[in-house]
Amino acid sequence: MKALILAAGRGRRLLPYTHQTPKCLLALEPQVTILQRQISLLSAAGIDRIVVVAGFGFDQIRAATAGDSRVRIMYNPFYAVADNLISLWAARGEMDEDLLIINGDNVFHPDLPSFLLKPIAADCQLLVQQKMTYDDDDMKVCIRSGRLQAIGKDLPATQTDAESVGLLSFRGQGVAQLYGILEEAVQSERAMTSYYLDGIQRLASSGIGIQCVDIGPLPWEDIDTPQDLARVRSDPGRFGPHNARNTARPSTRVA
Repeated sequence: MKALILAAGRGRRLLPYTHQTPKCLLALEPQVTILQRQISLLSAAGIDRIVVVAGFGFDQIRAATAGDSRVRIMYNPFYAVADNLISLWAARGEMDEDLLIINGDNVFHPDLPSFLLKPIAADCQLLVQQKMTYDDDDMKVCIRSGRLQAIGKDLPATQTDAESVGLLSFRGQGVAQLYGILEEAVQSERAMTSYYLDGIQRLASSGIGIQCVDIGPLPWEDIDTPQDLARVRSDPGRFGPHNARNTARPSTRVA
């Protein structure tokens, strides 16, 4: 399996931290950046082919991963004018095998990749987490019989069953289905300002089953604001070690 890390955006909501530094290179603790942690955990899970889709700070990201044979950096030339749907579309040439997709600002527990690597029947999987309440900025999901029905920040509370964690996998036919839906999605007038999860909604709406797997209480966080960064830096240990092999048994619970 290959991992795609979407890390092209500048992260303006994180200014001034991202004035010169792409947010995937922000340090969570001494000598450990978000990207370093992700690469380490993916490698520990057995994924040794990692493609980072970069834009802002491309040269910095390339320098930070120089000499790492596990990692290849590709450039999204539209990063300054487009959201991450275009980043994923720009990486369509990498969709030649099973894929794991991760947001470049995601800090996650070491066991989360294992939820997506175990043998399953579904070609498409989305990690989710149930919460007591949901914020306006949460990527909410509606689930029926374990499968995704709707996804978006604007889902009403009556339709919200969980939050997307930001880790997905596509296997077998699922990879071809993702490729096809991306080619369709980029033809929309809203493509340049769309999230790649809009493409996932298109998959679900077309009847393609996307299995939602609940990660239970395991911690994770998207680093979108200075407050998010401060919260993670205040207690990085709660996310588990950044370089240990997975030891916990993956949950089989489907949301």
